[in-house]
Amino acid sequence: MTSNTVLWHLRPDAAGRQLLLFPFLGGFGASFNPLVHGLRDGWDVWTINPPGHGPSREAPIDRLTELVDRYIDEFVGLLRPGAIFFGHSMGGIVAYHVISALARSGRLAPELVPADLVLSAVSAPSNLPAQRWSHSNDSELLARLIDIEAIPESIAAEPSLHGLFLPAFRSDCSVLDDARALPVEPLKVRTRLILGELDPYTPSGTADAWQRHLALPLRTHVLAGEGHMYVRHALEPLDRILADVRDAHTPAPVNALRR
Repeated sequence: MTSNTVLWHLRPDAAGRQLLLFPFLGGFGASFNPLVHGLRDGWDVWTINPPGHGPSREAPIDRLTELVDRYIDEFVGLLRPGAIFFGHSMGGIVAYHVISALARSGRLAPELVPADLVLSAVSAPSNLPAQRWSHSNDSELLARLIDIEAIPESIAAEPSLHGLFLPAFRSDCSVLDDARALPVEPLKVRTRLILGELDPYTPSGTADAWQRHLALPLRTHVLAGEGHMYVRHALEPLDRILADVRDAHTPAPVNALRR
């Protein structure tokens, strides 16, 4: 991997089902390391490293459509039938829009557009909590990031580090502002929604709100006793849900689909 690599192939398995992980606000390619290592066999795991995040030397992208286009450029030629997209928090919004754009773009054969989406700890686009956080001053933004457990207080207390991570967080907040305002058509994709029972950022009605953005019935899983950032430690239930998504549908080979 280079510092400008958007896709990190963290657990290669040519025979496994492709799983692409989209990170939360400010996250990068290594943010899913606990989950990547906690998954059972049979996965070919890729994580997304957004421009300007982690070790990336690129400028952060602060427009949703530009970010989606960048990812699509990376996915063409990579995706195999049956790929599954998983997005936690902000990553769910981005994954949703990437699948929607891929389906409309015509750049992939229909069988290569992911048919399964797993949304984790994310409100529907119209109900996103991070309203205009990109316009906050540094102190306000830091307080909000601590509140959602995006950064520890010890890091926020080091002014010398702020320039390393605040630009990425601000760009992500701008992307979410775009997502809130961008009209969407109901997307035809099998979708699971995972919620933490105690997550204040996915209030009652989140599943119903998401269903309005989907053309197929939504299946919801609630993790008892969990808050917003369960993706870092609730590995067993996440592994079980992802395996259920994978095993529920076996993709047909490309040559069989084209007969």
